[in-house]
Amino acid sequence: MINHAATVLALLLSTGLAAAKPPRVALLRVTDVHRQLEATTRSNELLKARRDEIDKDPRLAKSNALFSELALRYKQLTTGTKKIDPDARKKLEREYAIMSREANALRADFEAFESAKEREINAEMVAGMKQRLQLIEETARKLAADEGYDWILDSSGHTNTGVPLVLYAKNADDLTDRVIAVLSTPPAAPVSDNATAPNSNKRQ
Repeated sequence: MINHAATVLALLLSTGLAAAKPPRVALLRVTDVHRQLEATTRSNELLKARRDEIDKDPRLAKSNALFSELALRYKQLTTGTKKIDPDARKKLEREYAIMSREANALRADFEAFESAKEREINAEMVAGMKQRLQLIEETARKLAADEGYDWILDSSGHTNTGVPLVLYAKNADDLTDRVIAVLSTPPAAPVSDNATAPNSNKRQ
């Protein structure tokens, strides 16, 4: 037996869906926006400078010099065996052992320092990126609200399988350049409460 109520409901739903206004969808290349932000450029330059400072640490230069000297002494000990008398050899071996301990201690000290600094820099990088992405999201949301978009999809995003999140979008507006323009425009200077209106009665 045909269920007429179900048929009528299906017809009403299909008619209502067909008559409904389709949602307005826009795309946004979040990666491109983030890359072009002045704040991103400044952050990258600052982080690079901080990483370069790590390599200027004197412990690295001194340990490198010690390891170079150790390589020369090792060569003396291994290739000049017949030319070195026993006492001189023992002296070289003692010096080699002392220098080796110093070089290894310096290198270990530097590597601990380097690891701590890298963790600090990476944490700062993640925090800055999170803050900038939040700003991009807020700007996109405001633009969507002002212009009546229902959805804004990140067309630069990928799923956890590496497949692009947006595979196809027909006639969808791309808001990337507009979001970049908004974020690149410096905020207007606030008007002081003490500012006085121009006197219209002033003689010209």
